[in-house]
Amino acid sequence: MFVRMHLTRWLVGSLLMVLMGVSHAPASHSALPSIVRITFVAESAQFANAATEYTEIWKLEGPRIIAATEQATGLRFDAPSHADTAITVIVFEGVSQSGDPGKPMRLRASYPEPTKRATLAHELGHRLQVGIARDEDEHEVLFLWLYDVWTQLWGREFADAQVLIEKARRGPYPKAWDAALARSASERAEEFRSLRVRNTPQR
Repeated sequence: MFVRMHLTRWLVGSLLMVLMGVSHAPASHSALPSIVRITFVAESAQFANAATEYTEIWKLEGPRIIAATEQATGLRFDAPSHADTAITVIVFEGVSQSGDPGKPMRLRASYPEPTKRATLAHELGHRLQVGIARDEDEHEVLFLWLYDVWTQLWGREFADAQVLIEKARRGPYPKAWDAALARSASERAEEFRSLRVRNTPQR
């Protein structure tokens, strides 16, 4: 049931991505998304089922997440000066953390399946945009494009629901989401592009 449900969603999402101009068969090699390998490791036996669920999500959604995030940001996981293509994720019960390139990511075990997907994209986004925020708040920069990636991958209803979940958390989330969503999609994209051009080292 789990695999059939996700396969159906993958097929629908793939069709939407084609209609929106995101091809799974780019015209040139340079347009191919990075190949990112993630290994999910349960911190202890009690988190084994959650690690398996994350693994299944990654098998079905991983290439689409990588393609969408790289397209939205203009950045690549396999950039020579920023290579981050082999990631270990520790599945545990605590606050999810992206980790730095070359170090493990940590993801909460108890999230429901949709929030597992959303958080995986969120934490990968932090790793992809390393160095872009500089003087800006890290989450305000991430949220310039994350909402649009969630929408592209899984629909606006999904994105709106995950924004509400994140805004209910303590810390920078409410302010950062309000700041990002006060702008239009095109304004968010232009603001991120400007930050990327200004702050990205040669990759």
